[in-house]
Amino acid sequence: MSMYQIRPIGATLAAVVLAMALAACGHSPAVQFYSLQPAAANATGAPLDLALSIGPAQFPRALARSQIVTRAGGSRVNVDEYHVWSAPLEYEFLRVLGDDIASDTQSDRIAVYPKEAAFKVDYRVTLDVLQFDGVAGDSVTLRARWAIAPATGDAIAVGSFEQTEPAHAATEADNYDALVSAHSALIGDLGRLISAKLRELVNHPEGSSAPGRYAPTAQAAR
Repeated sequence: MSMYQIRPIGATLAAVVLAMALAACGHSPAVQFYSLQPAAANATGAPLDLALSIGPAQFPRALARSQIVTRAGGSRVNVDEYHVWSAPLEYEFLRVLGDDIASDTQSDRIAVYPKEAAFKVDYRVTLDVLQFDGVAGDSVTLRARWAIAPATGDAIAVGSFEQTEPAHAATEADNYDALVSAHSALIGDLGRLISAKLRELVNHPEGSSAPGRYAPTAQAAR
């Protein structure tokens, strides 16, 4: 092989090494991981002798990703590569909802999907989440349908939930912390609504035994 043939290869390798060195000098933003948190314990009423299965929950395909999704106006959404959930959003949602309902009902017999209950279940709580996102620095909205059913058989109570929680932050750097806190607060409000219906079912079973009975809709904007 002649020297004329070797030089282009050497030049190419040098260019590659130089490009890698230049790329190493750049600094990408650090990825931030976020986890939802249960509401502070604030149980009211007597403990319920109740065993529950929480989940599954159906989520929009757009939210089935690790990145936090926010709205950007109109039909546009932002998928942020540097602000991500520490676990799949469906799992985080059900974990916190289970903790909130356990706190509200003061029951320690609660199994959260996909875990199977190791005890006989009194009621199953399933959900269809229609919206769970928001605008950074502004607010978060949760829209969901829920159903409570016995261990076997059709639902005996169903309802819907729609609420918007402010997510204002002191600085732009705090936008995602405020956004995630608003997500957690909304789950806490949903948990209290479901817990209240469970308490009604336990205390007045004769008034809530008809299949397909509808519970009041929760609708609020803060």
